[in-house]
Amino acid sequence: MKIRMLNGGHQIIADLGELLSVETISGTMQHPAIRAAFEKIEREEIMPHIAAVEGFTPEQYLALLLNRFGNPMIVDTTRRVAFDGSSRHPGFVLGSVRDGLKAGTPVEGLALIEAAWARMCAGTRDDGSVIEPNDPFWGALCAEAQKAKSDPRSWLEQRQTYGDLADDPHFADAFAKWLALFWAVGTQSTLELYLNR
Repeated sequence: MKIRMLNGGHQIIADLGELLSVETISGTMQHPAIRAAFEKIEREEIMPHIAAVEGFTPEQYLALLLNRFGNPMIVDTTRRVAFDGSSRHPGFVLGSVRDGLKAGTPVEGLALIEAAWARMCAGTRDDGSVIEPNDPFWGALCAEAQKAKSDPRSWLEQRQTYGDLADDPHFADAFAKWLALFWAVGTQSTLELYLNR
């Protein structure tokens, strides 16, 4: 529950927040599109694969996270939470992707978040400001992200991160679509397309 919903959820809001120049985690919860995407992905793509623990359901945990992430007294930055994505995405996000593909449940939102990470690793925000190196492998990630701008599927060929997910057309097609949209229309419009689909 913690790894998938809290840690995985952190990657959802931090990467989107970085792209949209939202500096704090509580700020992401004040951004309507980020908050809506977070709730939609949690409910539709992460929580279906989370078992309740005694006295605590995934829905109750989500309510706790919304309260915690939105608390301005807890000062945490999107930069800190987005740090070391090359470790955090495989550890916290991709397990939910694999569960969704196995169960036949949606993975569109999770594919969007992987595309957001790829877009973030290109090193600039939507407003053109520079994202300072934020991963032990930042140089290699930036190079791959620039390549993926014109060839989105190339990002998934980082087998140390994605393994055989690159070979799954359902996930790979969704990823390629979202990454192309991040570059074509920007993060805000891409989120609106996802939320209104």
